[in-house]
Amino acid sequence: MASKELTTEATDANKLCARWIEEIEAAEKACASWWRSGDVIIRRYKNEVRNGRGGANANVNPIRRFAILWSNVQTLAPAIYAKRPVPEVSRRFNDPDPVGKVAADVLERALSYSLESYDFDGRMQLCRNDYLLAGRGQLWARYVPHIRTVEGGDVDKAEGVEDQDGSDGSEPGEEVEYEEALCDHVAWKDFLTNTTREWAETRWVSRRVFMTRGELKKRFGDKIGNAVPLDGADKKNEDGVDRDGERDASKKAQVYEIWDITTRKAYWVSKSYPVECLDVRDDPLGLKGFFPCPPPLNATVGPDSTIPVPDYVQYQDQAEELDDLTQRIGKLQQALRMVGVYAGDENVTLQNMFTPGNENALIPIDAYDLFKEKGGIKGLIEWVPIDMVIQCLKGCYEARAQIIQDIYQITGLSDILRGDSDPNETATAQGIKAQWGSLRVRDRQKDVQRFARDAIEIKAEIIAEHFSINTLKAMTNVKLMTNEEKQAAQMQMQKQAMIYQGQAQLAQAQGQQPPPPPEPDPEIMELLEQPSWEDVKELLANDAMRSFRIDIETDSTIEPDETAQKQAFTEYVGSITQLMQVASTILPAAPYVAPLFAEIFKQSARVFKVSRTLEDTIDKVFETAEAQPPAQPAGPPAPPPVDPTVLQAEQIKGQTAMVEAQNEQARTQMDGEIAKIDAAVKIQELDVKREALARDPTPQGSA
Repeated sequence: MASKELTTEATDANKLCARWIEEIEAAEKACASWWRSGDVIIRRYKNEVRNGRGGANANVNPIRRFAILWSNVQTLAPAIYAKRPVPEVSRRFNDPDPVGKVAADVLERALSYSLESYDFDGRMQLCRNDYLLAGRGQLWARYVPHIRTVEGGDVDKAEGVEDQDGSDGSEPGEEVEYEEALCDHVAWKDFLTNTTREWAETRWVSRRVFMTRGELKKRFGDKIGNAVPLDGADKKNEDGVDRDGERDASKKAQVYEIWDITTRKAYWVSKSYPVECLDVRDDPLGLKGFFPCPPPLNATVGPDSTIPVPDYVQYQDQAEELDDLTQRIGKLQQALRMVGVYAGDENVTLQNMFTPGNENALIPIDAYDLFKEKGGIKGLIEWVPIDMVIQCLKGCYEARAQIIQDIYQITGLSDILRGDSDPNETATAQGIKAQWGSLRVRDRQKDVQRFARDAIEIKAEIIAEHFSINTLKAMTNVKLMTNEEKQAAQMQMQKQAMIYQGQAQLAQAQGQQPPPPPEPDPEIMELLEQPSWEDVKELLANDAMRSFRIDIETDSTIEPDETAQKQAFTEYVGSITQLMQVASTILPAAPYVAPLFAEIFKQSARVFKVSRTLEDTIDKVFETAEAQPPAQPAGPPAPPPVDPTVLQAEQIKGQTAMVEAQNEQARTQMDGEIAKIDAAVKIQELDVKREALARDPTPQGSA
């Protein structure tokens, strides 16, 4: 019965292996035409031909060609990818979320270190070159824990690692020393999928890996490692010495690593070992999208297949015409030589004429009359007509220039992108050509940026779900406490408070002044207000919450324009200066509008893509401004200081005016008194006259 079960298991394993070998061969058959085209394009790019024996070793092609493919690739390569992408991790909605804010900072630092810890930029460049030549570039993410042996005691064991004797940890054990999330470059012929019309229909992805005998035994064990035939050769490593000391390093086993999303399992198979799968694992990384690779960086693809069409195919006919014309031009240039025939009986005379050193010399000729009768030099020499060769050569140059322009029209490489411009054109015309000539290149740039972002998102998911708190601490240097450290700090503070309370009671009982209370450590208080490492790790490890609350992007991967950067920075400084002037006049009287100004400042900062540190500084500044009480209204302005000399003169002037006013007032009073006296005198005179008339009614002197 047991034998029958073993036989059934072996049969099932054999069927599973055969099924995947069949899938691999079907995918390779579908890609065969594209692979042949890619091989031709790469040989053309390197200007190589196969050797005379028909082998794979290439020699430099002696035939004259025009390196249009090399030129186009060298022009496009730095235009679509020029520098390592910088990860940008932030809260998706910028809501007040302390845990999300710290988690985004931790993840961004971890990604930055991970990208810098190995040659991610070099692997992106390899993908870019595969994309521009063969039409496809691909990366493959891996989680690499580094294990170390610990002598006795409790250890933090790696996942799936048990103690050697199954004890409680008192014996030597293994723990994770540190962890890495790496991205491998997958050559364009080593990446396979099932035949699909679009990426969404992909059921499985696969990459081919070349492994030596020692690598096979280390990865799959001695039994399978010794049984797998070495059926392939890794062309990238032909140094002649194997890593495990064996001679014959050029012979390696071709192992296919297959990730099947329908079963969420990973399989390792070799076509030369159809007995069973080399290994089978359940969802090794636990990624949300399952596949350890982003959608590939593909060139032109149609609606019926995801197999790319290399760019060179689109202008291959024109490139071949260009090569033919270049060969003709070379042959015509060889024909541009002074070749002629001459009369043999005048051999000595003609040789004297063309012998070096006879410049500005007179050469004697015997029987000059006879020489003249023969037509002189023109009658003795007949030159091959090279004017026809020159006209033909001129036509070839013009035809080649037109074909080059046709190729640039097909590829979309304008003269502005190639650094070539007409000095007679206006700046406006060149700006229009630069704008419209870069449209197709811009799409390529966006595709490369998308590819880099997807690869970094996979790295971020591996870091978030698999990296331990100790690794994140070491990678990021973020100052946070664990829950245990927070609890210990709080207990220490409570202990200090109890000690102080006892000291205060003792001092009060003795009639003494109690000592001042202990000041808490501001750094400890700030750390206690921050989330703990467990809070951050819980958010990062939760797929749904991480996706809802954290956004992962990258900055541009193309070479920045320094002039545009300076202009944008100047514009940002000018706008933020104006905002600060407005805010400084409003906030002292109305601190409650500080959140509005803070949001305006942060929105402008996001438009200009400044660092998160500046956003944090903006938050702190406006939080401080909001906490300030409204300013009291100011009193009347103080009078400006006066010069003592001017003040003395003003005082003298005032005193003089006062004296004059007093004199005028006295004069007015005196005039009033005189007027009263005059009036009294007149009244007295009238009274006298009235009395006189009463005594003598007849005035004297009347008739």
